[in-house]
Amino acid sequence: MSSTLSMAGHVDDTFVSVPASRTVSVDGEFVEGIWVPGATDTKNYAVNIQQASDREVDFIRQGGERITDVRRIYINDGEMQLIDQTGTWTFLGQQWKAVKCDNRYWRDYCKVIVMRIDDQSGGPA
Repeated sequence: MSSTLSMAGHVDDTFVSVPASRTVSVDGEFVEGIWVPGATDTKNYAVNIQQASDREVDFIRQGGERITDVRRIYINDGEMQLIDQTGTWTFLGQQWKAVKCDNRYWRDYCKVIVMRIDDQSGGPA
């Protein structure tokens, strides 16, 4: 297998990407044992949204999470190097939290399993 393999440009035209943003807390502090988030940083991306597989939903269920709406997103555009399981994703007018991340930015590939946040008033940062 060639070391120059890249996933850039492998998105089929029938799969439409939508604008999304990811907001993370960049600093904060513990106040009496409770983490208080500080300033946030928001970066914009283009994502392709797919339904989560039964296996991915089962992974979340085993973690004890209450299942709401689980999706798989592929990041097609934007700065991928810092994407991990932290932060809050916003797309389709809703907020989502990452529960699993497979980021191979050196091959232009990043897949994140996200779950819709019940309380859309602010969500985790």
